[in-house]
Amino acid sequence: MSEQQLQQTESIKFLVDNIDKGNVVLPEFQRDFVWDLGKTYELFDSLVKDIFIGSIIYGKPSFEITVREIDKRPRKGVGSRAKLKTKFFTREEIEHKAQINNFRLVLDGQQRATSIYRALKGIDNVWIVIKNEEELSEEIQEKEFKDRTLEELIYEFAGHEDEDRLSVKISDAYAISNGDFFEDEIKDNYFNSLSFIVGMDESEIKDAFRKYLVVNKKLNELYGSEKLLSYYLLNMSTEKFALFFERSNSKGVQLNFIDILAAKLYTGFNLRDAIDKLQNSYHISDYKFNREIIVRTISYIVSNGKEVDRTYILSNLNYNHFNEYWDSVCNYYKKVVDFLSKGNFMLSQSWMPYENMIIPLMIFLKELDGNDFSQMNEKQYEFISYWYWSSIFSQRYSSGTNEVIIQDSTILSKIAKNLMISDKSYFNKIKIQMNNHEDILSLTKKGSAVYKGVLNFINFISKGLIDWNNSSKLSFNSKLEDHHIFPKQYIKENYADDENALSLMDCVANRTLLPKLTNIRIGKKAPSEYLMDIKVKNNYIEDSLINHHIPTELLEGMYDDFYWDFVETRAKNMFELIEVNIIHQEKQILDNFYQAPIISNSGNIKVFATYYNTRIEATFDIDTEKILYRGKTYSVSAAANKVKEELSDKNNRSINRSTNGWKFWKYITYLKEERFIDDFRKSNILTV
Repeated sequence: MSEQQLQQTESIKFLVDNIDKGNVVLPEFQRDFVWDLGKTYELFDSLVKDIFIGSIIYGKPSFEITVREIDKRPRKGVGSRAKLKTKFFTREEIEHKAQINNFRLVLDGQQRATSIYRALKGIDNVWIVIKNEEELSEEIQEKEFKDRTLEELIYEFAGHEDEDRLSVKISDAYAISNGDFFEDEIKDNYFNSLSFIVGMDESEIKDAFRKYLVVNKKLNELYGSEKLLSYYLLNMSTEKFALFFERSNSKGVQLNFIDILAAKLYTGFNLRDAIDKLQNSYHISDYKFNREIIVRTISYIVSNGKEVDRTYILSNLNYNHFNEYWDSVCNYYKKVVDFLSKGNFMLSQSWMPYENMIIPLMIFLKELDGNDFSQMNEKQYEFISYWYWSSIFSQRYSSGTNEVIIQDSTILSKIAKNLMISDKSYFNKIKIQMNNHEDILSLTKKGSAVYKGVLNFINFISKGLIDWNNSSKLSFNSKLEDHHIFPKQYIKENYADDENALSLMDCVANRTLLPKLTNIRIGKKAPSEYLMDIKVKNNYIEDSLINHHIPTELLEGMYDDFYWDFVETRAKNMFELIEVNIIHQEKQILDNFYQAPIISNSGNIKVFATYYNTRIEATFDIDTEKILYRGKTYSVSAAANKVKEELSDKNNRSINRSTNGWKFWKYITYLKEERFIDDFRKSNILTV
């Protein structure tokens, strides 16, 4: 292997700078950027945790070629469907640019490179959310904040700020690292707009800003790390270039952590055999059981609703847990799939937007009287339905999945017990991020969870989609394809000069879920033409179109020459269905299921905290906002630091004194919930 073909490394900053300078581009024929935001969150999570993300492969062609820019378009709205710029380079121009500017083409790794660029430049909103002090292990709490790694600090990557946790926008950190800002400018331009600091006193804001600067510094170090991205640089002839794209395959066989768990459990529970027996006990096409879903559900139960991550699973679960819970959890799994299919929430497991949403539903079922959905009351169904669709359309399961699973499982457990939700911020977390039909038009990637969600939602609203061949109801888990209503070839030939129409060819508004249309040649036919062919077999095809929320004028040929009108009309219809059935229900759901913690305005309450596995009790004076601990009165945070000091000395450990006492001390609500005394401070803010 030549020297240039050996693996090399570069920094994120270097990559982004070279994309900006036009030194890193794509071959014109490369596939489009298709990653949804969830993939971007996972990518940055891997970068922070130093998990290998694969190498980027660059090529320096020794021949003329047309290239195109990295996709810098917004995901929706104005400019989202603009044509990407292309440029032709002669062989001589390429040789010159390669020598002077290190010009190169991305052969493999476009999705990763584009995702990084879009996040750092603010095209995509990506935030790093930092754990609160009490969410850290005691070992990490002992460290000064500046000495903690990003991996130790990170709660999740998300598409928005977390109002309960310090959050830093990835693009803000990049702008700060590239700018020559004074601290007061950073504070005014970036920090002060955070909702996290609302209601904090001066000392708390000072501490939060210090942490904000530390996180920015650590992100800057991450961006500048020369060893973060690995790549290969290949000098390629035309023949080698073609062979690379014919033979390259980035999909390798990976060892899943469940395989490691299976080996650990083997002496007392054969996980592989149990999965095979489970799958074989049903017709192979009826149910598809994901072993990871079962394992994480068992983990949630064993940990009393605290853990579903792989570290806990591999460290703490043993074969006794699986012998005890396997059968019941598998039974819950089957019942959940039955509920989702018979309730028209999904047509097929392969088209389910987020498979991990099965876990909270299994926990709901476990806590429900009789462990059967038939025992669910109307109010519970109202919440489950709203939660399901809102979670999909808010892309809730695209990032921080473990934390989301735990929180949603806990919430659904309350709903199963007919309890109210006392955390108002939860309702904002499942709020749909859609504003108008343009959001529907932006959905063109079939791998997108929201894309899948829209198609399934039509099935839900229609109480089950029907076939076009014979008007029978589509069966569960049948082989479905997202059929192009306007055939692709028809659009390409009749709208060849219409970039807008071509960009919307794969839009979800031009799709519907159907079994393959047999014995009908569609090809480049107009919609009315192939639909009339179907009508020969099925005289009720108009009813089928209505069932799929497709304008019946399509059958009459009224849209054949007006693709844009058709796709916009259907997108508006789709959005209106989501708006009426979900978005407009937000207030009602809040009214029906939220109950603010009942907080006294005066008097004393018992509070507690846990540190080094030791429970500490004290008294909180609501009027003075002071803590009475061991006969002495302290401020809320000073009392927390005193506890840490005592227990750290006892355990011969160091102490980090920057503790937010409002998120350290807890009290028990009338609903028997543990909550931070920060509720009392927030209550005072609201009544001022």
